[in-house]
Amino acid sequence: MTIPKHVTFESCTEKIDIQDIEEVEAALGVRFPKDFVECMLENNEGCPVPCVFDYEEGEGKVFHTFYSLSSKVGSYYILTAHEDLKVCVPDGVIPIGYDAAGNYICFDYSNGKHAEPIVVFVHHEFLITEEDLYEGEIEEKSLEEWQRDAISPVAETFTEFLSKLYEGGDE
Repeated sequence: MTIPKHVTFESCTEKIDIQDIEEVEAALGVRFPKDFVECMLENNEGCPVPCVFDYEEGEGKVFHTFYSLSSKVGSYYILTAHEDLKVCVPDGVIPIGYDAAGNYICFDYSNGKHAEPIVVFVHHEFLITEEDLYEGEIEEKSLEEWQRDAISPVAETFTEFLSKLYEGGDE
């Protein structure tokens, strides 16, 4: 993978190995994109610089950090984040990092867990569980449809996501 030339990483943990990533993939039942795997092998739990990105409904979001792909190093483990988030998002939405406001950057495997995922932004203020809905609301549309209201596409690929990062005016 070629990390876009304008992107570097800070605050990375010590390097992890492919077995760490394969353990995470097995636990989640997915295969991560090759570009993501290669980047995380070198930059586990890193903070990209620049770190500002836009998506359909928002501009100037500040990406903070990728989750660690190893249970042995780092402080924010991806499987812990997934466990916390999975009741609030459709199946196949896997958190890979978070922004400065507590929102999530995720892979969305809605085309299948072995298909190439897209990168999405998950707005934490709009997260919803089945218990949050009234009987009439669940008849109006499915739980997944309600949960998708919190999700916006950011990029078709991980490399495209990194390519979209830019310097913000207030950094």
